[in-house]
Amino acid sequence: MPRLANLKPQLSSLAPRLGYAPGDEKARDKQRASTQHWRAWYKTARWERLRQEVLLRDLYTCQRTGVLCRGKSPAPDSPVVNHKKPHLGDPSLFWDIDNLETVTKAVHDSVVQREEKSGQPKFASLFPKWLKPSAIPLTIVCGPPASGKSTYAAQHAGPADLVIDLDVIASQLSGEPLHSWDDRWLHPALLKRNDLLGSLSRPTTYRAAWFIVSEPTAARRDWWHRMLKPKAIIVLETPEAQCLANAAKDADRIQKQTADAIVSWWFRYEPRAGADTILRPS
Repeated sequence: MPRLANLKPQLSSLAPRLGYAPGDEKARDKQRASTQHWRAWYKTARWERLRQEVLLRDLYTCQRTGVLCRGKSPAPDSPVVNHKKPHLGDPSLFWDIDNLETVTKAVHDSVVQREEKSGQPKFASLFPKWLKPSAIPLTIVCGPPASGKSTYAAQHAGPADLVIDLDVIASQLSGEPLHSWDDRWLHPALLKRNDLLGSLSRPTTYRAAWFIVSEPTAARRDWWHRMLKPKAIIVLETPEAQCLANAAKDADRIQKQTADAIVSWWFRYEPRAGADTILRPS
């Protein structure tokens, strides 16, 4: 029988794959590192020092939601230092501490990335630096969730007073329940809240104003005092158990989320001796 000749391979070698396979994050990161030189900046000691400075400045608190970033990466509540204005390799924007904010990983991986893809404006600041002292008597009411802040303001505000409450603003804008509005309304609600806070320094027909904000840390209450010069900052030291009981009476609250926020407030709470008016509901 004649011998069969050796057949040459019919398929030539495949050309190297262009790009990376979907879901291959290692290949994706390698490609991005080769085309975006600034990614190496994130691995420098300078960046780590700046990152820690931002986290300490923001008290490990998400600047979009006010949630304490106490998780370890990749937990949803772990801290991420985010560039408010995309730097796109511009070192002046990359290293500018005023262009950096602390957010949770959950916010970074959802809200922030949607913003970057859509080109929508960044969230309004939780702490607008352009505020001026109030021209009318202002009382700031602080305390944990379900501590009675809104009730206290409603009981003491006059008919010609302005009450500034982020939950009320977001609920009015969205038409959603007072205590469970969707986070996508946070940006427009903060814009409206900040506009109202800014109006306090201008001529107004309001007799007085009340500003409701949780603010457990002494540093942040100090900040509001320096910016707005209120006549008083009242802190409702409502016990954790009573806050939980109050929250259970509100059908529109997400109970687990509220309970976590109450526990977090008390964990972070810092009194300001002689600076705040402390009320302990009986």
